[in-house]
Amino acid sequence: MSQKPFYLSSRNGVWYARITDPSTGKVLPAKSTGESSKESAYLVAAQWVYSGNVPTGQKKKKKSIHALGTARQLIDQIKTIELSQSDAYKILDILKDRGLLDRAKSGESKDFITFLTQMYDYENSPYIQEKLAHGQSIGRTHCHDSQCRITNYWAKPFKGRTLGSITRDDLRSFSLSLVKRKLSASTINKIMVVGKVAISWAYREGYIPTNPSEKLSNFVAKPKKRGILDDEETQKLFAVTWKNERAYVGNLIAATCGLRAGEVLALRTEDIGLDRLFIRQAWSVKDKFKAPKNGEERQVPLLPSVREALLKLADQNPWGDGLVFFSDTGNNHPMVHNVLSEAMKEALYTIGITEEERIERNIVFHSWRHRYATKMSDLVDARSLGQATGHKTPAMLEHYAAHANENRFNAVKAATEKAFG
Repeated sequence: MSQKPFYLSSRNGVWYARITDPSTGKVLPAKSTGESSKESAYLVAAQWVYSGNVPTGQKKKKKSIHALGTARQLIDQIKTIELSQSDAYKILDILKDRGLLDRAKSGESKDFITFLTQMYDYENSPYIQEKLAHGQSIGRTHCHDSQCRITNYWAKPFKGRTLGSITRDDLRSFSLSLVKRKLSASTINKIMVVGKVAISWAYREGYIPTNPSEKLSNFVAKPKKRGILDDEETQKLFAVTWKNERAYVGNLIAATCGLRAGEVLALRTEDIGLDRLFIRQAWSVKDKFKAPKNGEERQVPLLPSVREALLKLADQNPWGDGLVFFSDTGNNHPMVHNVLSEAMKEALYTIGITEEERIERNIVFHSWRHRYATKMSDLVDARSLGQATGHKTPAMLEHYAAHANENRFNAVKAATEKAFG
């Protein structure tokens, strides 16, 4: 038989409570609730359980123990006992002291779209400030993209609605309306997460009594497979003359080191070691210089010829800011991101890969990173590769390993056809 969170007993007209310590299962000594009514004593004991604070004596400080029970248990307990008018007022006083009633009232009247917009206001959002204070990562680019999704998708269907009026059916109907707009599953999930994160936060903070977004199903995304160039195509690509030397070296770095575009643009002279690159930061238009994705610095092996190309390019920087991929318009910010991808498209066309074929094969600048990981996954263990690429989870590395396995299968297939065809 399971233990109760507390037990009540009466002494000389006063009710005492014996609390069960959840960490040990031991029933603690009886403490006076100060109440002559059993119902009132029940509420006092329940509050001790909920807060985790049990008084050790009238003149001694309270002893804090592990939280006993949950809010749901407390709610269920209140439902099963008789309450007087006085008891109800005491409960209200507790809720008022904790500021929960004011928040709930605010949630009922707060404009939903205004709430969403303020949620992703990088400078003023309490949600964002709390995440940053706890060392969690959230960037200006993410907030900007979230506010764009609010304007483009959430604003019209939820115009005039309050935060407290949003229901699960509202959210489900909204998500299905996005399907009718022929949006991809991944796009719909990104749109929905903007609202789901905000609503969940509002629930945790006590602005709404329930979380209508809880367990709302995601859509199964089937992303288009990222294309990569084969070895022959890659050799041809870097053998032709590129109009922009910075773009050429930037693509070369991505191909041989597996860097993201923002990591390429953020490289400085001091990041170039004798045999390695130090990936210390990344660049984005909104966030400027920031920590690399996943927040960790890493080191990547650097080929001698590529190192030489980097140093030669860095020497051409007219601004003295140390950036390898310097801007033409001013110091302390790199060249425009599109230069890397547009120059790559031109080089692809030069070697016979048309724009139509490029789009069909889904070859983009980020394909260099995929190619790097795919080729390396056949040569080093997943943990070592993850340290070089900055991948946090093994899922993506397994994806690259599967791609490498496919390449090996195709090689055996070609050999079989040659031998027995």
